[in-house]
Amino acid sequence: MKAGKDSRGAKKRTGNAKTGRATGIGVRSAKGQKGMFYITTAIDYPNSKPHLGHAYEKTVADCIARWHRLKGEDVFFLTGTDEHGKKIQQAAEKAGKPPKEFVDWQVTGFKELCVKWGVSHDRFIRTTDQGHERMCQGLFQKALDSGDIYLGTYDGLYCVACEAFYLEKDLDHGLCPVHRKPVENVKEESYFFRMSKYQKRWLVFMEKNQGFIFPKSKRAEVVNRVREGLHDLSVSRTTFDWGIPLKSDPKHVIYVWFDALLNYLSGVDWPSAKSKKFWPADIHVIGVDILWFHSVIWPTMLFSLGIELPKKILVHGFIRSASGEKLSKTTGAIVDPLEVGDTYGVDSVRYYLLREIPLGEDGNFSEAALVERHNRELANDLGNLLNRTMSLAEKKLNGIVPKAKVDQELAKQLGLKKIVSHMDALEPHMALAEIFSFVSACNRYVNGKEVWKLEGKQAEAALYSLLDSLRVIAILLSPFMPDTAVRISGQLNVPLGSWKDLKFGLLRGGKRLGTKEILFVKKDVPAEAKAQVARDISVSIEPRLDALGLKLACAVVEGVSVKKKHEGLDRSIRETVKAADLSAVEASGVIQGYLELYDALGVPRQRHAVANLVEIARQSGKLPTINTVVDSYNLTSITRGFIVGAHDLDRVSGNVRVKIADGSEVYIPLGAQEAVPVKSGEYVFVDDKVVLCHLDVKQGEHTKVTNETRNVFLYVQGNARTPQRELDSAMEEICGNIVKFCGGKWKRVEVSVR
Repeated sequence: MKAGKDSRGAKKRTGNAKTGRATGIGVRSAKGQKGMFYITTAIDYPNSKPHLGHAYEKTVADCIARWHRLKGEDVFFLTGTDEHGKKIQQAAEKAGKPPKEFVDWQVTGFKELCVKWGVSHDRFIRTTDQGHERMCQGLFQKALDSGDIYLGTYDGLYCVACEAFYLEKDLDHGLCPVHRKPVENVKEESYFFRMSKYQKRWLVFMEKNQGFIFPKSKRAEVVNRVREGLHDLSVSRTTFDWGIPLKSDPKHVIYVWFDALLNYLSGVDWPSAKSKKFWPADIHVIGVDILWFHSVIWPTMLFSLGIELPKKILVHGFIRSASGEKLSKTTGAIVDPLEVGDTYGVDSVRYYLLREIPLGEDGNFSEAALVERHNRELANDLGNLLNRTMSLAEKKLNGIVPKAKVDQELAKQLGLKKIVSHMDALEPHMALAEIFSFVSACNRYVNGKEVWKLEGKQAEAALYSLLDSLRVIAILLSPFMPDTAVRISGQLNVPLGSWKDLKFGLLRGGKRLGTKEILFVKKDVPAEAKAQVARDISVSIEPRLDALGLKLACAVVEGVSVKKKHEGLDRSIRETVKAADLSAVEASGVIQGYLELYDALGVPRQRHAVANLVEIARQSGKLPTINTVVDSYNLTSITRGFIVGAHDLDRVSGNVRVKIADGSEVYIPLGAQEAVPVKSGEYVFVDDKVVLCHLDVKQGEHTKVTNETRNVFLYVQGNARTPQRELDSAMEEICGNIVKFCGGKWKRVEVSVR
């Protein structure tokens, strides 16, 4: 489906507006049988080749569909293409082909994507399918007969790229806010849908169904927009003919969005036994740019038709380049999913996308970060675990599964309930983290037991535990990395199991293992992608400051996606503040240590950053919302009392030194434009050009972390009262928070004294 926002109406309507009684009748779903699950993607607009954003959406939906199949549910998974509209007609004319021939040609790329990316859809629908077109005509006529559609005249602004109307106030300097292109002034006879009639009903529905839009952070904007007022919607066109003609007035074709949204019904052959079985859809997976169409226009259409609404709209974010530019056909920033899948392996790219990007959030695609995850987590952790286990089993057991039992201490390391909880909460990135936590536990088991040294029954027990754990890991990975799961099971010489097989001890002893093979071959970072990796940086402390007890723990987090806020982070902050003993934090030894450092330097005592946080938390019960990096480390500051600094690494020149100021230094405070002097005797963080920060709270403007930041340099400040291990622990916690809520990966930065 198309990107963009629809206006809430038109400037002027005249003509034969019918009046009609309120609708609410129609075929309703009888779905309710346990274990039925219907999931859809948006249908793609085939005016050009698919890009990585299309692959990401299908991967998300495929992962969820496979998870529910794994649980034994009867799943129907729909995807497809949206093939009508003026934009398609124009693209066909440019290609020198009739529209139908053009879309027949273009759709092959989207079908190939589904095949090569292992998308397990049950149907690939096309809106040029005759059954879909007939159903659209019938439902349009039904709304027309009821009076919910009437004939009038549209006079307003239209973006062909969005296939959407706009109000003038919604434009950005006269341009479409999505595509940055001029809009057209359109005046034509049109049929209108009485969307305004359903405003109150929609608001009541949203109040009763708080989870209808996921994540909840996307809900408020839509609700506020509807409260401003819904207008009737133009739902037919006469200025072009590539669309579904109205049965009663063939010179009109159905508005492409009215046509496209109905694919979710025609995809299950509405009305039929199949639609009765699967409707309402459990989840529509869509991009954030088409939320308005799905959360407002679609429900009001269904209200009119007397059809039950879907249960949830899952809104994923945009895929951006490593530099933060949105990947899309419009911007010209494209990553070919077929090419990247061939280069790195589809399962590796699927893993990267599902592990790196929390659902509902934007995420950056970096080949360097992909290679790093591929080499470290897939090749080193998972691949090496399988390879070592198979090699040891071949050497010590002659490739035969021993008759033994699983070590319960290892089995307890699998957090199956946590994995289920994360998937129920639509957190596949956290579910994968939990699965790979068990992979790490298995690797620790190999090393801790020194399995290569064991013989006889001890070797049999240890290797059986590892082999059976790999069988379970394969099952759990199957929704995320289906080909990898099959390959692991193949090496174990067992079928890929199902939910009932997620128990330890089911691997049958006496059976020969399969053929060992390398699961993941390590990759090199392409030369053009190396620039995406955060550069190395060193940090040094002046000996006089070291002697006074100033300590640091430093790190770099690369490939972050910084946002204004994050729903999960906000929840963690509220819970943390509520549970924190603020008085104890304010009176802690680490805070006293900062003040003693000021005294030792002979500078006036400053009101330190943690005291400010404590005061805000005490007065408001929450912390200030700055951005997801700053808010992530404030979580640690408010509980441990440590002061943290964060800078945009790409704006830091050279390396960082911490020294005592001599009075010649200047810096630009946050929010200011003019430089101010730093007092002699204060300690300062400087790069090769300017002062980044002085003392604990006065950060410079030019290196602050913003939404444009991709790589973050962090330090936790300690003092004479602070054991280094506590600083290191705090830094691990902070970096874990940032990666959880902003993506990316982190690495330590060593600190020297010189």
